[in-house]
Amino acid sequence: MDCPSLPQVGYLEFSERLHDRMRGRRYPISGSIDLTERCNLRCAHCYINLPAGDPAALEEELSAAEWRGILDQVCDAGTLWLQISGGEPLLRPDFFDIYFYAKQKGFLITLMTNGTLITPEAADRLASWPPLNLEITCYGSSAETFERVTGIPGSHGRFRKGLELLAERGLRPRLKTMVMTLNRHELDEMRAWADDLGMDFRYDAVLDIRKDGGREPAGLRIPVDELVGLDVSDTKRAEGWRRFWADFKDVRPTDRIYQCGAGIRGYHIGADGRLLVCFAARQPGYDLRRGTFADAWERFLPEEVLSRVW
Repeated sequence: MDCPSLPQVGYLEFSERLHDRMRGRRYPISGSIDLTERCNLRCAHCYINLPAGDPAALEEELSAAEWRGILDQVCDAGTLWLQISGGEPLLRPDFFDIYFYAKQKGFLITLMTNGTLITPEAADRLASWPPLNLEITCYGSSAETFERVTGIPGSHGRFRKGLELLAERGLRPRLKTMVMTLNRHELDEMRAWADDLGMDFRYDAVLDIRKDGGREPAGLRIPVDELVGLDVSDTKRAEGWRRFWADFKDVRPTDRIYQCGAGIRGYHIGADGRLLVCFAARQPGYDLRRGTFADAWERFLPEEVLSRVW
Protein backbone atom coordinates (compact mmCIF):
# COMPACT_ATOMS: atom_id res chain seq x y z
CA MET A 1 0.00 0.00 0.00
CA ASP A 2 1.29 3.42 -0.90
CA CYS A 3 2.25 5.65 1.99
CA PRO A 4 0.41 8.97 2.18
CA SER A 5 2.49 12.03 1.38
CA LEU A 6 2.13 15.72 1.89
CA PRO A 7 1.97 17.94 -1.20
CA GLN A 8 5.10 20.00 -1.73
CA VAL A 9 4.92 23.75 -2.22
CA GLY A 10 7.67 26.26 -2.84
CA TYR A 11 8.81 28.66 -0.13
CA LEU A 12 7.24 31.71 -1.79
CA GLU A 13 3.86 30.02 -2.12
CA PHE A 14 4.09 28.78 1.47
CA SER A 15 4.89 32.29 2.73
CA GLU A 16 2.08 33.90 0.74
CA ARG A 17 -0.46 31.32 1.91
CA LEU A 18 0.50 31.80 5.55
CA HIS A 19 0.41 35.59 5.36
CA ASP A 20 -2.96 35.47 3.59
CA ARG A 21 -4.34 33.39 6.46
CA MET A 22 -2.96 35.94 8.95
CA ARG A 23 -4.54 38.88 7.13
CA GLY A 24 -6.72 40.90 9.48
CA ARG A 25 -5.42 39.06 12.54
CA ARG A 26 -2.93 40.12 15.18
CA TYR A 27 -0.30 37.40 15.48
CA PRO A 28 3.47 37.53 16.27
CA ILE A 29 4.50 35.59 13.18
CA SER A 30 7.76 37.51 12.68
CA GLY A 31 10.31 38.91 15.11
CA SER A 32 13.79 40.39 15.19
CA ILE A 33 16.37 40.28 17.96
CA ASP A 34 19.60 42.17 18.61
CA LEU A 35 22.03 39.92 20.47
CA THR A 36 24.29 42.89 21.18
CA GLU A 37 24.57 46.60 20.49
CA ARG A 38 28.36 46.32 20.35
CA CYS A 39 30.33 46.09 17.13
CA ASN A 40 33.91 45.57 15.98
CA LEU A 41 33.45 48.37 13.41
CA ARG A 42 32.86 52.10 13.92
CA CYS A 43 30.56 52.85 10.99
CA ALA A 44 29.92 56.53 10.42
CA HIS A 45 26.20 56.05 9.80
CA CYS A 46 25.35 53.50 12.53
CA TYR A 47 22.49 54.40 14.87
CA ILE A 48 23.95 52.32 17.73
CA ASN A 49 27.71 52.52 17.25
CA LEU A 50 28.90 51.09 20.59
CA PRO A 51 32.50 49.82 20.90
CA ALA A 52 33.21 46.08 21.03
CA GLY A 53 34.24 46.25 24.68
CA ASP A 54 31.68 48.79 25.91
CA PRO A 55 31.24 47.87 29.61
CA ALA A 56 27.73 49.30 29.98
CA ALA A 57 26.49 47.40 26.92
CA LEU A 58 28.09 44.18 28.17
CA GLU A 59 26.39 44.62 31.53
CA GLU A 60 22.94 45.04 29.91
CA GLU A 61 23.13 42.13 27.46
CA LEU A 62 21.00 39.07 28.04
CA SER A 63 22.89 35.86 28.75
CA ALA A 64 22.63 32.86 26.44
CA ALA A 65 20.34 31.19 29.00
CA GLU A 66 18.05 34.22 29.05
CA TRP A 67 17.92 34.22 25.25
CA ARG A 68 17.04 30.54 25.22
CA GLY A 69 14.14 31.27 27.57
CA ILE A 70 12.89 34.07 25.34
CA LEU A 71 13.22 31.90 22.22
CA ASP A 72 11.09 29.26 23.95
CA GLN A 73 8.43 31.88 24.65
CA VAL A 74 8.25 33.43 21.20
CA CYS A 75 8.23 29.97 19.61
CA ASP A 76 5.28 28.98 21.80
CA ALA A 77 3.54 32.24 20.80
CA GLY A 78 3.77 31.28 17.12
CA THR A 79 6.79 33.12 15.76
CA LEU A 80 8.18 31.47 12.63
CA TRP A 81 10.44 34.07 11.00
CA LEU A 82 13.29 35.35 13.17
CA GLN A 83 15.91 37.94 12.25
CA ILE A 84 19.14 37.87 14.27
CA SER A 85 21.25 41.00 14.21
CA GLY A 86 23.08 43.57 16.33
CA GLY A 87 25.49 45.37 16.61
CA GLU A 88 27.59 42.54 15.31
CA PRO A 89 26.08 39.27 16.60
CA LEU A 90 29.21 37.19 15.93
CA LEU A 91 31.05 39.37 18.43
CA ARG A 92 29.46 37.29 21.20
CA PRO A 93 31.56 34.23 22.16
CA ASP A 94 28.29 32.36 22.78
CA PHE A 95 26.73 33.33 19.45
CA PHE A 96 26.56 29.79 18.11
CA ASP A 97 25.05 28.49 21.35
CA ILE A 98 22.13 30.88 20.78
CA TYR A 99 22.02 30.41 17.01
CA PHE A 100 21.94 26.61 17.12
CA TYR A 101 19.24 26.70 19.79
CA ALA A 102 17.12 28.93 17.54
CA LYS A 103 17.67 26.54 14.64
CA GLN A 104 16.60 23.59 16.79
CA LYS A 105 13.39 25.44 17.69
CA GLY A 106 12.53 25.54 13.99
CA PHE A 107 12.72 29.27 13.31
CA LEU A 108 13.30 30.42 9.73
CA ILE A 109 16.31 32.61 10.44
CA THR A 110 17.73 35.63 8.68
CA LEU A 111 21.21 36.32 10.02
CA MET A 112 22.61 39.81 9.50
CA THR A 113 26.36 40.37 9.93
CA ASN A 114 29.18 42.55 8.63
CA GLY A 115 31.11 39.40 7.67
CA THR A 116 34.45 40.51 9.14
CA LEU A 117 34.36 37.93 11.95
CA ILE A 118 33.72 34.92 9.71
CA THR A 119 36.49 32.42 10.45
CA PRO A 120 36.90 28.94 8.91
CA GLU A 121 35.27 27.48 12.04
CA ALA A 122 32.35 29.95 11.90
CA ALA A 123 31.87 29.26 8.19
CA ASP A 124 31.84 25.50 8.88
CA ARG A 125 29.18 25.94 11.55
CA LEU A 126 26.98 28.12 9.35
CA ALA A 127 27.34 25.65 6.48
CA SER A 128 26.31 22.78 8.75
CA TRP A 129 23.12 24.55 9.84
CA PRO A 130 22.61 27.38 7.34
CA PRO A 131 20.13 30.18 7.97
CA LEU A 132 17.24 30.74 5.60
CA ASN A 133 18.89 34.02 4.63
CA LEU A 134 22.39 35.29 5.31
CA GLU A 135 22.80 39.03 4.75
CA ILE A 136 26.19 40.73 4.76
CA THR A 137 26.76 44.46 4.45
CA CYS A 138 29.18 45.86 1.89
CA TYR A 139 30.20 49.46 2.47
CA GLY A 140 32.15 50.07 -0.73
CA SER A 141 33.83 48.33 -3.64
CA SER A 142 37.25 49.79 -2.82
CA ALA A 143 39.12 49.39 0.44
CA GLU A 144 39.42 53.17 0.72
CA THR A 145 35.68 53.79 0.60
CA PHE A 146 34.78 50.72 2.66
CA GLU A 147 37.10 51.75 5.49
CA ARG A 148 36.07 55.40 5.30
CA VAL A 149 32.63 54.17 6.30
CA THR A 150 33.69 51.52 8.86
CA GLY A 151 36.50 53.53 10.44
CA ILE A 152 38.60 50.35 10.85
CA PRO A 153 41.78 49.71 8.79
CA GLY A 154 41.86 46.21 7.35
CA SER A 155 38.09 45.69 7.64
CA HIS A 156 37.66 45.51 3.85
CA GLY A 157 40.10 42.61 3.61
CA ARG A 158 38.41 40.73 6.47
CA PHE A 159 35.02 41.28 4.83
CA ARG A 160 36.28 39.87 1.52
CA LYS A 161 37.89 36.92 3.30
CA GLY A 162 34.62 36.17 5.11
CA LEU A 163 32.74 36.03 1.81
CA GLU A 164 35.41 33.76 0.37
CA LEU A 165 35.15 31.32 3.29
CA LEU A 166 31.38 31.16 2.94
CA ALA A 167 31.52 30.69 -0.84
CA GLU A 168 34.00 27.81 -0.42
CA ARG A 169 31.31 26.04 1.61
CA GLY A 170 28.53 26.68 -0.87
CA LEU A 171 26.90 29.57 0.98
CA ARG A 172 25.78 32.55 -1.10
CA PRO A 173 24.92 35.49 1.15
CA ARG A 174 22.80 38.41 0.07
CA LEU A 175 24.89 41.56 -0.17
CA LYS A 176 23.45 44.90 0.82
CA THR A 177 24.68 48.40 1.49
CA MET A 178 23.61 51.52 3.28
CA VAL A 179 24.04 54.09 0.56
CA MET A 180 25.24 57.49 1.76
CA THR A 181 27.39 60.42 0.71
CA LEU A 182 30.54 58.44 1.61
CA ASN A 183 29.91 55.56 -0.81
CA ARG A 184 27.28 56.75 -3.30
CA HIS A 185 29.91 56.95 -6.05
CA GLU A 186 30.59 53.19 -5.80
CA LEU A 187 26.99 51.94 -5.75
CA ASP A 188 27.07 50.73 -9.36
CA GLU A 189 30.40 48.98 -8.78
CA MET A 190 29.07 47.21 -5.69
CA ARG A 191 26.01 46.03 -7.61
CA ALA A 192 28.12 44.79 -10.53
CA TRP A 193 30.51 42.97 -8.17
CA ALA A 194 27.59 41.21 -6.47
CA ASP A 195 26.27 40.15 -9.88
CA ASP A 196 29.68 38.70 -10.77
CA LEU A 197 29.62 36.70 -7.53
CA GLY A 198 26.10 35.46 -8.23
CA MET A 199 24.77 37.16 -5.09
CA ASP A 200 21.61 39.22 -4.66
CA PHE A 201 22.21 42.88 -3.91
CA ARG A 202 20.07 45.63 -2.44
CA TYR A 203 20.59 49.04 -0.93
CA ASP A 204 18.89 51.20 1.64
CA ALA A 205 19.25 54.94 2.09
CA VAL A 206 17.30 55.38 5.34
CA LEU A 207 19.84 56.56 7.91
CA ASP A 208 18.46 56.87 11.45
CA ILE A 209 19.90 59.27 13.98
CA ARG A 210 21.81 57.64 16.81
CA LYS A 211 20.05 55.92 19.67
CA ASP A 212 21.74 58.40 22.05
CA GLY A 213 20.27 61.31 20.06
CA GLY A 214 23.38 62.09 18.03
CA ARG A 215 22.47 63.45 14.60
CA GLU A 216 25.73 62.63 12.80
CA PRO A 217 24.16 60.02 10.47
CA ALA A 218 21.66 62.60 9.22
CA GLY A 219 24.55 64.54 7.67
CA LEU A 220 25.38 61.53 5.47
CA ARG A 221 21.93 61.23 3.90
CA ILE A 222 21.58 61.49 0.14
CA PRO A 223 19.23 64.25 -1.07
CA VAL A 224 15.74 62.99 -1.85
CA ASP A 225 15.82 64.00 -5.52
CA GLU A 226 19.07 62.09 -6.03
CA LEU A 227 17.66 59.06 -4.24
CA VAL A 228 14.57 59.06 -6.45
CA GLY A 229 16.90 59.19 -9.46
CA LEU A 230 18.71 56.09 -8.19
CA ASP A 231 15.45 54.21 -7.77
CA VAL A 232 14.15 55.16 -11.21
CA SER A 233 17.40 54.20 -12.95
CA ASP A 234 17.40 50.72 -11.35
CA THR A 235 14.93 48.65 -13.39
CA LYS A 236 14.40 45.96 -10.76
CA ARG A 237 14.00 48.46 -7.92
CA ALA A 238 11.64 50.66 -9.94
CA GLU A 239 9.46 47.63 -10.72
CA GLY A 240 9.40 46.79 -7.02
CA TRP A 241 8.10 50.26 -6.21
CA ARG A 242 5.40 49.88 -8.89
CA ARG A 243 4.22 46.64 -7.32
CA PHE A 244 4.26 48.28 -3.90
CA TRP A 245 2.13 51.14 -5.22
CA ALA A 246 -0.33 48.72 -6.86
CA ASP A 247 -0.76 46.88 -3.56
CA PHE A 248 -1.26 49.98 -1.40
CA LYS A 249 -2.75 52.68 -3.64
CA ASP A 250 -6.29 51.85 -2.45
CA VAL A 251 -5.46 51.86 1.27
CA ARG A 252 -7.78 54.26 3.06
CA PRO A 253 -6.32 57.33 4.77
CA THR A 254 -5.61 56.86 8.46
CA ASP A 255 -4.34 58.93 11.36
CA ARG A 256 -1.96 56.17 12.47
CA ILE A 257 1.72 57.12 12.54
CA TYR A 258 2.70 53.87 10.83
CA GLN A 259 0.71 51.56 8.58
CA CYS A 260 3.10 48.60 8.72
CA GLY A 261 2.92 45.39 10.73
CA ALA A 262 4.76 46.73 13.79
CA GLY A 263 3.14 45.29 16.88
CA ILE A 264 0.55 43.55 14.72
CA ARG A 265 2.50 40.80 12.96
CA GLY A 266 6.01 41.67 14.08
CA TYR A 267 8.09 42.86 17.01
CA HIS A 268 11.67 43.57 18.05
CA ILE A 269 13.62 42.52 21.14
CA GLY A 270 16.70 44.52 22.05
CA ALA A 271 19.96 43.22 23.49
CA ASP A 272 18.77 44.22 26.97
CA GLY A 273 15.59 42.16 26.69
CA ARG A 274 13.20 45.03 26.04
CA LEU A 275 10.31 44.18 23.74
CA LEU A 276 9.51 46.93 21.23
CA VAL A 277 7.00 47.16 18.40
CA CYS A 278 9.92 47.97 16.07
CA PHE A 279 13.67 48.57 16.37
CA ALA A 280 13.09 52.17 15.25
CA ALA A 281 10.47 52.88 17.93
CA ARG A 282 12.23 52.89 21.29
CA GLN A 283 9.11 53.69 23.31
CA PRO A 284 7.07 52.09 24.69
CA GLY A 285 9.11 49.12 25.85
CA TYR A 286 8.49 46.04 27.99
CA ASP A 287 11.25 44.37 30.02
CA LEU A 288 11.11 40.63 29.31
CA ARG A 289 13.38 40.04 32.28
CA ARG A 290 10.45 41.05 34.48
CA GLY A 291 7.59 39.43 32.59
CA THR A 292 6.67 37.06 29.80
CA PHE A 293 6.31 37.56 26.07
CA ALA A 294 2.73 36.30 26.16
CA ASP A 295 1.80 38.85 28.82
CA ALA A 296 3.52 41.64 26.90
CA TRP A 297 1.82 40.74 23.62
CA GLU A 298 -1.65 40.57 25.13
CA ARG A 299 -1.49 43.31 27.76
CA PHE A 300 1.39 45.67 27.07
CA LEU A 301 0.64 45.81 23.35
CA PRO A 302 -3.11 45.14 23.20
CA GLU A 303 -4.82 45.64 19.86
CA GLU A 304 -6.99 48.50 21.10
CA VAL A 305 -3.89 50.46 22.17
CA LEU A 306 -2.08 49.79 18.91
CA SER A 307 -5.13 50.92 16.96
CA ARG A 308 -4.75 54.34 18.57
CA VAL A 309 -0.97 54.63 18.53
CA TRP A 310 -0.11 52.95 15.24
